Amino acid sequence: MPKQKKVAIIGNISSFDKCSITTALPIFAASGGIETYPLLTAIVASRDNDIDSPDYCDLTNNMPTVAEYWRSQELKLDGLISGFLGSPEQANVVSDILTHCKAQDSLALVDPIMGDHGQMYGSSSPKMVEAMRNLCKHADIIVPNITEACLMLDEPYQPGPYTREYIQDLLVRLSKLGPSMVVISGVWFSKFLSGAAGYDTVDGSFTYAFSKHIKGEYKGVGDVFDSVLLSALLHNMKFRNALQFAVDFTHKSILSQTNAEKKTLDNFKFGIDFEMNLPWIIKTFKADKT
Repeated sequence: MPKQKKVAIIGNISSFDKCSITTALPIFAASGGIETYPLLTAIVASRDNDIDSPDYCDLTNNMPTVAEYWRSQELKLDGLISGFLGSPEQANVVSDILTHCKAQDSLALVDPIMGDHGQMYGSSSPKMVEAMRNLCKHADIIVPNITEACLMLDEPYQPGPYTREYIQDLLVRLSKLGPSMVVISGVWFSKFLSGAAGYDTVDGSFTYAFSKHIKGEYKGVGDVFDSVLLSALLHNMKFRNALQFAVDFTHKSILSQTNAEKKTLDNFKFGIDFEMNLPWIIKTFKADKT
């Protein structure tokens, strides 16, 4: 039996909506063959990315202790996924982990969560942008949205629809930070399709993964997408296929509705029903091993 891969999951945990570590743990468990090592950045009541909220319990001081323990145990990570970070100090701890705890041929995915729709979150600042740039230098895969891509490239945000030329220019310039794979989420060229664009620096290829556009805002979709993408890549799925698989799973999860609840758009404040589609992940990666 092949040895299980070890993956660190770094992010906050919410007691209300489904996001970050709450989302990542079951997805990696369903993918099979992956051990998870969670590192909490904060405990929150709900995901609003507001570090000044009274419900926000900052765990920055605990992070170096965990990182040092991992080093003392000579933990070598085959993968790492970094979600919401509340400060430059937290980003620096993750950079240190990537420096000392990566195994050979490991895959580290960083989602530089700092804003959306052209607006920075309250937790973001110029110092945070710089810390994220530095963190992305240590990553193998980065997954910003358009807003975050523009922040890291220090250029004005542009609303969609976009052109392939614009997206590909962003992808190439982001690759100069150091990652071998760059993904931009929230890409759309028309009102009918939306998804993600990717760039593989190894062969210089661009790839696009789209699904039918669904109106509305849905909490936790980025965390679902990131976790499925990294799981697929750790199972040696080709980058192009992994990107489409992550888009398809996320799209399928948004559409899922339980018969008991008959969800409306307002009910999605609790997060999307990704759990209902975990059997698809189990089946996909089980078939991959046969």
